Amino acid sequence: MSSRYRTLYLRALSPDALSRLTPQDVQVLPATDAYGDPESAEEELSALTEEATRWSAAEADRFTDVFPAVAGPATDEREEAVRRVLRNCAPFALSAGAWLQWLSSPGNSETEPVLRSLTLYATDVGVGMPLSDRGTDYRELLRRHGVAEEQPGVRLAGSEYIDGFSFRLPALLLMMSRLPDTYRSQLLGADLCLRHVGVLPPLASALRASDASKDVTGALDLGGLRPGARSTGRVLSWAAVRAHLAAEAGPGPARADNAAGRVLAGFRWALQEVRAWSERLYRETALSLHPDYGVWRLIHTRARQAAVYHSGFRLEGRPLSEWFADVDAGPTPFLAALARSRLVRPGKPENSPLLGRLIGPKGPMFRIFTEEDLAVLRRWIRLLPEPGSVLHPVPGTGDDPHDELHRVQADWPAQGSVATRVAADGTAQPGRQPAVTARRPSLTPRTARAAYLPLLSRSDAPGVRDFAYAYATRWLARSRYAMNRASNGGLPVSWDRDNGLRAWLARAHDQHAEGFEASQVALPSRAELVDSTLQLAPLIMIDGGWLQGFTDYRLASSRVGHFLFRTYWDELGNGERDLNHPRIYRALLRQMDIDLPPTASPEFTTWSTLRDESFAMPVFWLSVSRFPEEFMPEILGLNLAMELSGVGGSYRDARVALRHHGFSTQFVDLHNTIDNVATGHSAWAADAIDSYLADLPAVSGPGGEAEAWERIRIGHRSLNPPAGRSAVMYAALRARRRSPSAARLARASL
Repeated sequence: MSSRYRTLYLRALSPDALSRLTPQDVQVLPATDAYGDPESAEEELSALTEEATRWSAAEADRFTDVFPAVAGPATDEREEAVRRVLRNCAPFALSAGAWLQWLSSPGNSETEPVLRSLTLYATDVGVGMPLSDRGTDYRELLRRHGVAEEQPGVRLAGSEYIDGFSFRLPALLLMMSRLPDTYRSQLLGADLCLRHVGVLPPLASALRASDASKDVTGALDLGGLRPGARSTGRVLSWAAVRAHLAAEAGPGPARADNAAGRVLAGFRWALQEVRAWSERLYRETALSLHPDYGVWRLIHTRARQAAVYHSGFRLEGRPLSEWFADVDAGPTPFLAALARSRLVRPGKPENSPLLGRLIGPKGPMFRIFTEEDLAVLRRWIRLLPEPGSVLHPVPGTGDDPHDELHRVQADWPAQGSVATRVAADGTAQPGRQPAVTARRPSLTPRTARAAYLPLLSRSDAPGVRDFAYAYATRWLARSRYAMNRASNGGLPVSWDRDNGLRAWLARAHDQHAEGFEASQVALPSRAELVDSTLQLAPLIMIDGGWLQGFTDYRLASSRVGHFLFRTYWDELGNGERDLNHPRIYRALLRQMDIDLPPTASPEFTTWSTLRDESFAMPVFWLSVSRFPEEFMPEILGLNLAMELSGVGGSYRDARVALRHHGFSTQFVDLHNTIDNVATGHSAWAADAIDSYLADLPAVSGPGGEAEAWERIRIGHRSLNPPAGRSAVMYAALRARRRSPSAARLARASL
């Protein structure tokens, strides 16, 4: 069972986790049928938050029992216990807050609940700064203690030092985050719980026990104040819950009951899960103080490989390889035989052959053990009792230690087992191409209009992801047609490694300004202006939609992705309703006597005054954004084209027209400033590309830059792809095949 959560954790880390969700995975997710009284929901939640806070403090105090000599000088045993806790907190702490990553989508980006939850999430990922997420804070703590497993992924999930039960809660939260339409209420309830738990109790106690860690306690408090945040995590989480419950308290009591009940259920579920995890970690850490724990865990996790090489050595008349193959029988016979063997001198590790010539430069076990492994073996031999001595019980449990060791070893992975399985089935391999069934979707406006509504949601209805991949591929193939013959102000043929894109950006802005000054375009009539403004609604109401994939936790604070998340966050107003771009545009249309239906409603896409072709570009945005890793170069190029498109030129033209006819110019004024080429979105877009290309050789090796740059140019041109029959036919042919290095470049983007 524990290996299931390791695998589920890996699947859930990937943006295309839903395409790999199995029926077995669904069975372990929390139930969704919960009901409650919306009138008393806040009162019940307040009582639960107090319970979570009290439990967290008491549990942290209880954990002090498992850290030896807290008040005395540092000891190997104490540091070993601290590292054990740090490692078992890692699957959760390295992705702390990630359960909120998909609560926003292009279809709900102007709603108050989403603005509140996105504000909270932005503090978790350190919006605006690279490597400022909560996971980075925790990585620094792990480095202080010499722990190498610092990145969520195959290596962490396959770590022999982390117990299987420590993956359950983060795996379930991450997978629930990929199903926001199903688990929105539960996720908000779970988040409120975890903010009031604050620092995980085992971690809080470990930090007290370690002089090297006490100064980071505040940074690891989920409910505390993050740098740059206006409020604490607890306050922001409450705001998100209240906004959600208020929005759900509309017509129909069942809807409000469901939301209140599910928030409460999510809170109770999270508290139950974190309590169960903490209890298991307490017993495991207490057990680890016994001298036999470390050596038996080492034997158990390495047995798979060791059995291959030790058939020639006999231990009490039995080949050592058979002892390794029979580790499921438990520790007592094996450890007793090993302690009596000629390999070990009880109490004298320095005289034991196991730690002498066997591991020396000429020995058969040279470099087999790490320094940490050797420390475990030395401690075990040093503390070996005299023959016939009685082993002490596990501290705080009263249990027989070997019975307990035999029971808990089911949660220890055999070395390489998870990594091998993952490599075999492709789980959690970023950038892997989905199994596309709809290879040739029509690029007609009517098809795009029909796809708009289902693409607004993060969750995938059957066939939606396949359609999105195929649609994006066709659109990008058309954008590639005759690219080097184009004379439309596209990106240069090669990237200037010495100077980057800033110089090109300044020249492009100058051209926009010169075009505006020389423009003699006649002002549109009022009717023409109203119609053109309306036809842009499917695009503007999902402003920033091409970047929705960069809310993904692993991308949002990365060296490249933080530019794109910051831009997305800006498009939605940084949590402020009055600055939210879709809301501003909706207000402009009301001035024009147009009252748009909700963006994510069937009425919007069937509205007769919107023409089919108005949905073509928005559907491309929504399609390509679902693959932020695989299409990262193209999205980088598209993002630059979008942010630069109106600065200094067409925004100023639009301002003149709007002002002439007496309409608000707030929308175009806002974009002309925040998209500026010095400190705004256009500058961030150029910097993101420069950062991506500068880091590429170190990740993918030499030779990838030219191909990556070509893909960026294609993405840049995709904002205005060529039309005509030749371009469409070219796209159809190109879409049948993708470059074999596409996946490699996608992985390099990380």
